[in-house]
Amino acid sequence: MGIYKPSKVSSHVRLREIKIPEDYEQLAILLNLIEPGAATAQSLEEENRQIPTSSNLKLNENGLLVGFGRTRVVAVTEEGQIIGFGAAFRAPWVDPGQVGSEFCVHPDYRGQGVGEMIVSHIENWANEHQASVLSSIVMDWIDESLPFVQKRGFTVDAHVFALELDVNQFDAAKYVGFVEQFTSADIQFVTLANLPGEESEHKLYELCVETSKDNPGQFGSLPPFEQWRKEFLPEVTSRYDWVLIAIEGDRFVGVTQLYSTENSGVLYTNYTGVQKEYRGRGIAKALKLLSIHAAINEGVHTMTTDSEENNAPMQHINRSLGYLPGKGHYRILKQLK
Repeated sequence: MGIYKPSKVSSHVRLREIKIPEDYEQLAILLNLIEPGAATAQSLEEENRQIPTSSNLKLNENGLLVGFGRTRVVAVTEEGQIIGFGAAFRAPWVDPGQVGSEFCVHPDYRGQGVGEMIVSHIENWANEHQASVLSSIVMDWIDESLPFVQKRGFTVDAHVFALELDVNQFDAAKYVGFVEQFTSADIQFVTLANLPGEESEHKLYELCVETSKDNPGQFGSLPPFEQWRKEFLPEVTSRYDWVLIAIEGDRFVGVTQLYSTENSGVLYTNYTGVQKEYRGRGIAKALKLLSIHAAINEGVHTMTTDSEENNAPMQHINRSLGYLPGKGHYRILKQLK
């Protein structure tokens, strides 16, 4: 496979395949320069160990790309400094035809064709494997990122940004009795620790599948159960008593979940969803309140979450509870065929 190099790029910059594990130290430095705390050499190596080493990409009976495969490249100077990174990847559980990607360029080298070189390689790889959709993200706080990808034919599919709550400033007295009112409506609130076992995990999975279908922040289908379980219930960052569930009888109707973070005193709300026919009754807000109380009991000072710009109901809930918006990213798509 040839690697594209536009004429605008200085002759001392070249694109090459990533070297494992030699490049992880420099790559972590680049990623942290762009977004502090993004990665370490160890986290990159651990992530790599979780990914299959062999590719089995093929077209299914409908002519859509399926299977697993990826490419990873770095842009390096003549002195060997890594100034850019790009990757295209296809996991076997994502919707047929889809290929994901990521790319970044050192701030000092932007506007010199390095990003174009990396994105062109990613697109070439996706086209060579006959993918139909290429997805990626660009940060909303890097001004030139969105115009750059829009010029290359990408369109914005979603705008997701972080929100942060100062737990010490939360007015708990304002919501006394809010959660308790649901008892008379036959809605109970439990944790996954109260209902352990595979049956509950499957019910939780089905709840997430259904509630994600009309979630503006969700792209594509959820992975199969086993893969979803690894991602949704990671032992290192989540606990069963941090998975808060609304139930009616034996039916799971709503969920929210907390994750620990690398920052001491900070918890992250990973996902909140309520079955469509139960929405508009305050169940999501009750779940979020319970998550705040759980965080208070853990002694944390900050809670964070993410929300899609067009998810008006969740935006309203988060703002009413005191969450303030911060940095985010645009999810971008390009139709390849």
